[in-house]
Amino acid sequence: MTNKFLAGAVCLLSLSSSAALAQTATASRDQAPILSPAVPAEQLRAAVAEKVRSSLAQNDVPSASIAYIDDGKVAWTLAVGESEPGKPATSDTLYNIASMTKSIVAETVVRLSHGGAFSMDDSMAEAWVDPDLTDDPRHKLLTPRLALTHRTGLPNWRYLTGDVLKFQNDPGTQFGYSGEGLQYVAHYIENKMGRPLEELVGETVFAPAGMTETTFTDKPWLDGRIAMSQTKEGKHEYAPRRTAWNAADDVWSSSGDYARFMIWIMDNPVSIERAATYWIPRYNLKYQVCQEDRVPPPLCPRSLGFTAGWTVYDTPDNLIVMHGGGDNGEHTLGYFNPITRSGAVIFTNGDNGQKVIRDIVQILLPDPSFNAFIKMQSGG
Repeated sequence: MTNKFLAGAVCLLSLSSSAALAQTATASRDQAPILSPAVPAEQLRAAVAEKVRSSLAQNDVPSASIAYIDDGKVAWTLAVGESEPGKPATSDTLYNIASMTKSIVAETVVRLSHGGAFSMDDSMAEAWVDPDLTDDPRHKLLTPRLALTHRTGLPNWRYLTGDVLKFQNDPGTQFGYSGEGLQYVAHYIENKMGRPLEELVGETVFAPAGMTETTFTDKPWLDGRIAMSQTKEGKHEYAPRRTAWNAADDVWSSSGDYARFMIWIMDNPVSIERAATYWIPRYNLKYQVCQEDRVPPPLCPRSLGFTAGWTVYDTPDNLIVMHGGGDNGEHTLGYFNPITRSGAVIFTNGDNGQKVIRDIVQILLPDPSFNAFIKMQSGG
């Protein structure tokens, strides 16, 4: 892989993989009072517009595109800055969403399983074994659930194990963020269903969610619409327009289209459990971030971990389902609260984009714990 991919499909949740720090999360949560901005949506938009202009300039980020969800609907969209030198960004601008790709694939897997195609706890060996793992019997332990909760034992990318895929831990024993795990389950569903991944995603997610501006691979309608990334070195360049899918990285989308995806998830839950129970992660990893130099203990979340391909950050005031993305020259975030049916999508095309995201989230979701987490992610 190129250096761009070595920077990799960076997850918003930057955790170590120490099993000793993981605790089983409680099965449910009480529905606590929910924090929400005490201003109408349009006033909120104006406040974000003012802040994002100064934040883009201060952090040398070319542009940001935001879609804000209120009461289960896109309340407004906003694009500020330039998608490429001399060209204004608009709400139609498409961004490379990096690791936010994973949630699209994960949702496809969950819904195919819910429809009876396979069990989340089936061995994937019945339909797919990576050639690098053929001689390691531990491949039989790999399941869709382990892939979507990042417990496969596989590295983030196989370049980390000498360009040969190898287990770093026994499957199911430790958390370890893994793009290879998403690649693995994507190959599994292709073989299991006998159909291409893009076709399965299109039928299972894109079409019912009304997503018409999102793609894994190169399409003619990308021409003239995509945002150039501004890299750490200050160069403006286009992220790859892939000819073959990657289940963990490099999907192109607009902020509005990804917001439609999140709204559709809230409108069409796969479980009859109430949202406050369904989304709580089985393994609570909060103690990996609840430290003085990360998220101060007084602001520690109730639980933190992965459920069905999404990061869940559960505070006393908000249940936040999210995923972030980061490659060289682009940073993105999507989050929603399935109880209040609010949320936002924020795309940026600069290497300091996390700082712009931090400034926007402080306005849109003034939750002290979550703001501390986002601040930590942005480097301060």
